[in-house]
Amino acid sequence: MRLEWLAMEVMHGLPSDEARVAVKGLLAEVAAHPDWLPDPGGDEITAVFGSQCWVSLVTYVDEVEVRDVGWAG
Repeated sequence: MRLEWLAMEVMHGLPSDEARVAVKGLLAEVAAHPDWLPDPGGDEITAVFGSQCWVSLVTYVDEVEVRDVGWAG
């Protein structure tokens, strides 16, 4: 997965190491479940939610782009 520049900026802006670890864990979980992703094409943004965080993703033929991440903890 590639972090889009905005998502990378947001990752660095998360309030704690706990938040960054949770988001990275959610990204690993998404990578292990490709059935959670929309069809490739870049037309659909999907949000995946963890217990205290979320990620926003776009799927292309050859990559998954992380557009944004969030923390609710």
